Amino acid sequence: MKERILTFDLIRGIAIIFIIFFHSSIYNYDKIHLIDFSNPPLFIVLISFMALWGGIFIIYSSILNTFIYLKRDEKNENSNFLKLSFFTFLFYILIHFSLNLVFGRWNIDFVNNTPSLTFMGAFLRDRISQFHPYEKLFDGSSISTIAFNILFITFLQSFFKEIKLKRNVIYIFLFLTSFITIFLSFTRVSLYGYFSILKERNNFLPSLLLTFFLSNPYPLITYFSYGLFGMLIGYLIFDGRDDILKKIILPSLILLILYGIYGITKFPKTISKADYFWYFKTNFELGFFILSIISFYLILEKRNAPLKKLSFVYNFSRVSLSVYLLEVLLSELFRKFYLKVNEGWNMDMNATFLFGFFNVIIWVIIVNIWSKFNFKYSFEYFWVKIFKILGKDSTKLKI
Repeated sequence: MKERILTFDLIRGIAIIFIIFFHSSIYNYDKIHLIDFSNPPLFIVLISFMALWGGIFIIYSSILNTFIYLKRDEKNENSNFLKLSFFTFLFYILIHFSLNLVFGRWNIDFVNNTPSLTFMGAFLRDRISQFHPYEKLFDGSSISTIAFNILFITFLQSFFKEIKLKRNVIYIFLFLTSFITIFLSFTRVSLYGYFSILKERNNFLPSLLLTFFLSNPYPLITYFSYGLFGMLIGYLIFDGRDDILKKIILPSLILLILYGIYGITKFPKTISKADYFWYFKTNFELGFFILSIISFYLILEKRNAPLKKLSFVYNFSRVSLSVYLLEVLLSELFRKFYLKVNEGWNMDMNATFLFGFFNVIIWVIIVNIWSKFNFKYSFEYFWVKIFKILGKDSTKLKI
């Protein structure tokens, strides 16, 4: 059994490159504050779709966690897997708050159409007065959703093993629960109002706990289904059930995409609001992301040799979390430097896309040089060291 699924590492590398490009571009657009986000133009909605790649990482992490669990279970090496998953959960929650408060993207609060600055963004843009840490505590993230999904699916796998559940039953259970949870995620629309009331009344602890389940942009109540679907794919790939992927999963995903498109056309366009437009959007994205992932896997995984030639993409995949943590810092420093060189820089749409492209080029150079030193002192480097102490040989830096 292979250590890694090369196709998924390729997808993760491509996704992090797109994140660098779109984050650097979109959030440097000088007229972003003039957009009416209560009724945004279709072009802006489409751009927001491309900027929110967290769903792919949520699915990817669930597939990989399931695959690794099954691989180690085959070798009888899973005695402390649940405990280690709990430590993973804690690490990701720590990263979640670090990103939301310090290292994360300068962006727009799409609900209230106001700037929402992390410390790094506020400091480097000389807007420290606009940094409101209390408000940032109640922002969601793909990182926190990944944390909860990993913990839950590890528990679920341990439970399946304990009761000796047959594989076909596991397939059916995960298939049905994946669809049921995404279909029922419309409940967030009404629950979000209750969450808002708690925040307004300064009920800190209940609000903070509900943040993970209801808050933008990746609420667990919706993206839990992404984790379940990832778990199902992990089982099917480990068991070599390409027949189920082709004959059952792919047609079902097409129906999910059509369901999402139907709903999207029936409701007013919005961005990151707890409404029915974004309920149908997440249905569409789930279908689209998994359809893309499975298609890539079925087409490319048998062709390992040409895949391995894309070394620069795999390098991004190996240190994706480090890049994600540092991409804002580099982008903001690059922006600050360029504004000193060219004070009249007009940050229109074309200029910001060019700025995003140059950010990607800089990162390609950095990651390529870093790879010569085996990514020493990256976040992944320390991750491997810490989990080695805890008794787990992490594959985080392996391709």
